[in-house]
Formats: sequence, C-alpha cells, structure tokens
Amino acid sequence: MSPPLSKTLNVVLLCIFGHAVLHSFVPPTAALAGRKSGTNNNVSHSLRITMMQCINAPYKESQLHNCKMEQFPNGTVGLNISLTIPKVLNYLGLVVKTYYKYTTYRPFMIDWSIDYCQTARNRNMSPASVVIMKIIQESLPEYSYPCPQGNITYDTFWMFEPRYVLQTLPSGNYRMDIFIKDAADNTLIALQIFGAIRKQGIIG
Repeated sequence: MSPPLSKTLNVVLLCIFGHAVLHSFVPPTAALAGRKSGTNNNVSHSLRITMMQCINAPYKESQLHNCKMEQFPNGTVGLNISLTIPKVLNYLGLVVKTYYKYTTYRPFMIDWSIDYCQTARNRNMSPASVVIMKIIQESLPEYSYPCPQGNITYDTFWMFEPRYVLQTLPSGNYRMDIFIKDAADNTLIALQIFGAIRKQGIIG
C-alpha cells in the first residue's frame, strides 16, 4: 500500500488545508515547544493565527477522532488532527477559499479547486495547482505521494507557516476554509483558519 495523504497553500494565509491538510508525523510536545515556525528574511508582513479548527463534523466517509488547536510559549501554533479514512481513494478534491473581514467575512482572491490525485500523477499543473502542491510537499512531505490514498488513520500536527502568505495581501483579518472531498463530493475533513496579517514598516 502506498503511503498517505497531503496538505496545502501559499497565496494567502494558506490553507489543505490543505492540507486542505494531513500529516502522520506527530512531534513530541517538548520538541514542539522549542521549535519555531520557519522564517524568511524577505517576509515583509506578519501573520498571527487566532484560531484553527475542524468544521462540519461528523463526516459521512471518515471518522474524526481529534481536532484541537495547540499553542506553545514560543508562539508556535498548530492543529492536532487524528482522522481515519477507511476507504481506498483514487480521487481527492482539495478546495481552498479565503475570506477578508469587512464588517463580515466575504470571499477574497482565493477560490481554488484541484484533483490532488490527477495533479500528483500527471504533473500538468495550473498556477493554483503549483502553489498548492508546493505547500503540500513542503509541509507534508511524507504524504505527498500519488494516489491511492486512504485506508489509514492520519495523525497530524499541522502548522500554517507565515511564509505561505502572499506578500501582496493587504493588512486585515482573514479566514481560510479548506475542504478535502472524495469523488462523490463527500467531505472527508474541513478546516478553518482565522488570522490577522499586518504589514511591517508600512501602513497596510
């Protein structure tokens, strides 16, 4: 059996999730507490994650055992997830949408949908697919394999890195929704990330 699934994003507060969204590597708590997110000297903005959560559970074709945000003293924020997908899957739909908060959250810039299995197999990628697959490969290298996926329990501590944020995004409060779906459009897991972007050195 081929090793498991993957997670997504770069052009905003990406997020499949999504990956989006899953990773069978759970670092010890002590190691996480002393580990900071990756940094980039060229990053001209800051991202503060305020909430990460799973939504729309329970799911029809998967079992969510755990989904809990954890924050450590050094500022590391991540989502602890344990998810069983019992069926073997040859299709995985990844949907990523972002929202900007005016008085309420409204759709903003990102509305992407890709077939992960086809993209991983053919490597004939649209610009959105390139971004999503790059994030999956960087954040979930153990799961960035071609399909089939599923027939496994995915245990993950998933961190959303500030370097995944597009530098042209304006300052403000954002929400990102990530959905992973099967061929029948059943949601296998859905994630929400809330965060605030602030420009450094300029008025955003």
